[in-house]
Amino acid sequence: MMEKIFDLLMSFVKEDEGKLDLASFPLRNTTASAHLLLKTENVVASGIEVSQIFLEKMGLLSKFHVEDGEYLERTGVIGEIEGNTYKLLVAERTLLNVLSVMFSVATTTRRFAEKLKHAKIAATRKTLPGLGILQKIAVIHGGGDPHRFDLSGCVMIKDNHLKMYGSVERAVQEVKKIIPFTTRIEVEVENLEDALKAVEAGADIVMLDNLSPEEVKDISRRIKDINPNVIVEVSGGITEENVSLYDFETVDVISSSRLTLQEVFVDLSLEIQR
Repeated sequence: MMEKIFDLLMSFVKEDEGKLDLASFPLRNTTASAHLLLKTENVVASGIEVSQIFLEKMGLLSKFHVEDGEYLERTGVIGEIEGNTYKLLVAERTLLNVLSVMFSVATTTRRFAEKLKHAKIAATRKTLPGLGILQKIAVIHGGGDPHRFDLSGCVMIKDNHLKMYGSVERAVQEVKKIIPFTTRIEVEVENLEDALKAVEAGADIVMLDNLSPEEVKDISRRIKDINPNVIVEVSGGITEENVSLYDFETVDVISSSRLTLQEVFVDLSLEIQR
């Protein structure tokens, strides 16, 4: 996975550098050291390990004073980098952008997680193009669950699938014919009838989508009465303000796209030390 991430970050560097960084080129035979500054208070660190590997691959030495998942109350120097000046300046914007996004996601996730007593907060597949894998890692650092990293990570039967299969029962039956025994089946439902059908058909996870807290409380209880091993997930319209309203003992997971799409501004900068 780290090799894939490095290739992704290098593509960002190449896009940013273009043919040549004209301002930095005359400095190509010099070395420099720099401080990485955090300028936003009360955030969760994320992207530290990713950054260390990225900088090492770039031929730069780095030392960070914080760890992934660490809560940072104050601003200040969180890392030091040294090496070839040209490489340092070319890598600067990619490094800061990635850290800013990952800090933001981890911080948002922590805010959601702190409001829950029973359920675990999870991300969705609604991510920024090209940054999905980094955002999912940041969700983990924030204390959440990444959900699935791609479509092959779980069988998720959604509304459009049900329209084509014709019924919950047939959808579950058909996918069971082709999936490995290690793969779970999740069915997205919007009412009690389909939820109970999904349980009876053998779904491992039932997602209650776009329902009120009262409906979730009733349907999740009935699912657990039938099969307490079925994982109940709640999704649809979940925000930091209302997430706790869905936090019942019969709900295992609450997923929200706000973890990866709700921006918490985290400001970082790189300052060369002469």
